[in-house]
Amino acid sequence: MTFQEIFINLITILVSLFIFYSLRSYWPKYFETKGANQATKEDIGEITEIVENIKSDLLQQNEFLKAQLSFYNQHKINLKNAEREAILDFNRKISAWLFSIVRFTFTTYKLDNYKDLNNVSIEFGKRQYECDLAEAHLELFIHDQEFLNTKMNLNVGILDLEGITDRALTEVYWVYSIFESENEFAKDSPDTQRQLKEKLLIDLDKLTNKHRKESLTQYKKVHKSMVDMRELINTRLKQLEEEEKTTANIV
Repeated sequence: MTFQEIFINLITILVSLFIFYSLRSYWPKYFETKGANQATKEDIGEITEIVENIKSDLLQQNEFLKAQLSFYNQHKINLKNAEREAILDFNRKISAWLFSIVRFTFTTYKLDNYKDLNNVSIEFGKRQYECDLAEAHLELFIHDQEFLNTKMNLNVGILDLEGITDRALTEVYWVYSIFESENEFAKDSPDTQRQLKEKLLIDLDKLTNKHRKESLTQYKKVHKSMVDMRELINTRLKQLEEEEKTTANIV
């Protein structure tokens, strides 16, 4: 074996040893790193799945809360609509009650139909009953003390006004009925009947003038309460409109 061959073999052995020890040191670390990377990838996959599940749950909860909020706000809008209708209905009913009294006149009643005066009080009673129902419905929504006090003053004022007319109705009815009876007894005495007729007209004139003056005085008080009530109603209706706009924007 020549020196050259020995040298080549020695170099080959040294290179082989170098490669062996290099692989011995690197290969376990390679597989260890590769295993760690694979584990990291698996962990990332699990974490990603967990995050996606959480996002999905949060999205579902968010949609549920939005639906609940929408339902709640729609319920609030419905309540505000009901309150508005209750306010308007009360205003209609109390106005109808008031003006049925204010517009009443004795001029259409004569001796031949004075008994129909009994129907007037009945009509007033119906108007008052309808107003009482509307008022009870309104109080489900409104608890403002100023509003309640104004409403009470208005009701008392209208009741007093109705009382003035009711008393006049009773007095006029009585005058007519007395005249009718006395006139029947005096049917054989034209002079007496004429005197009774004159007395009837005088008594009716006194009663109707008294009713007119007392009604006018009381109506002025009622009118003030009515103006105060309508101002409060208009204020509340504007508040409801603003509240509905705010609620609608949330929905």
